[in-house]
Amino acid sequence: MTLTDKRKVLIIEDEMEMRFYLMTVVTSLGFDPVMTRNGAQGLEMLKTRIPDLIILDIMMPEKGGALVYRELVANERYRKIPLMIFSGVDRSAFEHYVKMLNTEPPADTQVAKYPVPKYYVEKSADPDYLKKRITTCMNDPAFQIQISRGTANENTSG
Repeated sequence: MTLTDKRKVLIIEDEMEMRFYLMTVVTSLGFDPVMTRNGAQGLEMLKTRIPDLIILDIMMPEKGGALVYRELVANERYRKIPLMIFSGVDRSAFEHYVKMLNTEPPADTQVAKYPVPKYYVEKSADPDYLKKRITTCMNDPAFQIQISRGTANENTSG
């Protein structure tokens, strides 16, 4: 398998040490990491390249992960990309944020309700657990996406 054939993982993380840690974990699984420093860069990258998985931090400068999460689940093109939150923010705190989002009336461009993320790993997690969650998330059939030449196509087969 050549480097261009490897499955791509978009890492959106502001802390340099965590980016390198995630790069090491992703590479050890045989995937190709694509790293960005904040949510704005991550969303910009998505305009040109659709990854096989997004690993998203919550607390970041410029455009934080909570805002990126909102855009990802509201955008039809991005919502089927496997997404794993990797953050120092407690899962219950982020789930509370999502519940608060769902109390606002949806705009025409938003989904009716924001889902609670299925894959959420706190930064204190064991590396082996993180590897298992990355693999499970990437292979979750709930994310029906096929990557073809860098664009997202919904899977129409059963």
